[in-house]
Amino acid sequence: MKKINTILLSVFLLVFAIYVPAQAITIDFEDIPDLTSVDDFYASLGIHFENAISLTAGFSLNEIDYPPSSGNVAVGDDWAPILLTFDNPAENIFAHFTYASQLTFTAWNDAGDIIGTYINPNSDNLGSSELISLNFSGVSKLQIAGEWDGSYIMDDLNYELNQHVPVPEPATMFLFGSGLIGVAGLGFGRKKLSSKES
Repeated sequence: MKKINTILLSVFLLVFAIYVPAQAITIDFEDIPDLTSVDDFYASLGIHFENAISLTAGFSLNEIDYPPSSGNVAVGDDWAPILLTFDNPAENIFAHFTYASQLTFTAWNDAGDIIGTYINPNSDNLGSSELISLNFSGVSKLQIAGEWDGSYIMDDLNYELNQHVPVPEPATMFLFGSGLIGVAGLGFGRKKLSSKES
């Protein structure tokens, strides 16, 4: 009986326990050298950048007008809107921004459909840093655009990546579960038969 319980528990875990929680990630940009194109610097964290360059306070960054929210390094747009591409769909995206013009955030899903746009209502916050949270989920790409090039910096980027887990269709789960129960039943039947013969 103990073996059947173990088999049934294994079937349940294999078939029904498919949920994988999102992975929360924070990037503070402190590990990237000054004036470096960010591109695939953080590819191991499931994110890729386009048109983003690192800026260090006191060197390439005027930290009085554009202070990083933490540390000395932030990223700014490199002559075009920053585009973030996620390896898996992302959600709970937020970061600290300092900007001299209104910011527009546009998000796309895996199919290339726009799933949301957010236009920050403020026109500037020079000398301070503002946390902007985006309530989009299933984000494959995110574009961050100012009204002109070099009008903002971003620091302390946070996001969660959903893990892609192949979910079997219901008929497959039923067949798989039925087969395992059948195998367990055969084993149980043989055990009963052998104990009657003894």
